[in-house]
Amino acid sequence: HSGSGRCDACGHDYESVAGVPLLVRDKAPIEAQIEVARAEGKASWYEIEQPEEFTGPYRHHLRKRRAYLDRVLGRFRQTRAGQTVTALDLGCGDGAHMRWLSQYTDRLFGSDYNLVRLERAALRRHGGTVFMADVTDYPVADNSFDLIFFNHVLEHIPQDAKALAEVRRILKPGGLLVLGVPNEGAAFWQLAYKLEPNVRQLTDHVNFYTDRTLSQKCAAAGLVVDHVEHLGWGVPHWNLDFIVRRWKIVDDTLEAIGRRIIPRQATSLYLLCSKA
Repeated sequence: HSGSGRCDACGHDYESVAGVPLLVRDKAPIEAQIEVARAEGKASWYEIEQPEEFTGPYRHHLRKRRAYLDRVLGRFRQTRAGQTVTALDLGCGDGAHMRWLSQYTDRLFGSDYNLVRLERAALRRHGGTVFMADVTDYPVADNSFDLIFFNHVLEHIPQDAKALAEVRRILKPGGLLVLGVPNEGAAFWQLAYKLEPNVRQLTDHVNFYTDRTLSQKCAAAGLVVDHVEHLGWGVPHWNLDFIVRRWKIVDDTLEAIGRRIIPRQATSLYLLCSKA
């Protein structure tokens, strides 16, 4: 199912591999980035199959994130009753979220720059369409999407300001951007990196946000931050946190204490944004 096609709008010829359109003008920089990661021993970030949802030591935290997002997207869908909702899972990876997102949308798309993951995503039964794209040079028209789900992707993108500007461009007026990132710029999690600097060397995160720094980035891109949600609290030591939060009672207790005493030191951030 490989082939090529021409874009009527720009006249550029695009390749298709395994039924996945490669809507990027130049694959070389993407391939070079993955090769660098492979040389640094970080290839797993790009190649290993992503785990099923709600597995692993952070499964209780992931369920809380999903419950919050269900409330947000449920309310958004209600405001669009009787209207066609077009949604994008931006940085969809293996497509793990797309079946879940499909209940809140009428037309669903997913994009990533990693062909290995996109081929997996294309095989999932989610009713959506996936394609390769560069978030800093996005191959769709202005005002294309009512809903953009941009979940734990921005921390990996060196040109994050450019990515946010593109997100604003393709988001419809009155649409909703759900932007999720780790809260790794917060003092708690900066301390965790200082206590275990080897962990920092293993991650491919290049941006470490707080609620304030990310809100400023969004505002600079012309996005209005309508709400900031902090979710998940833990122990500021990566290996210890990994061990203790596998127990629901511990995760629930840390959340209850953290939300009351240190509300801005959560592990996860979600910003709900609209187009200025």
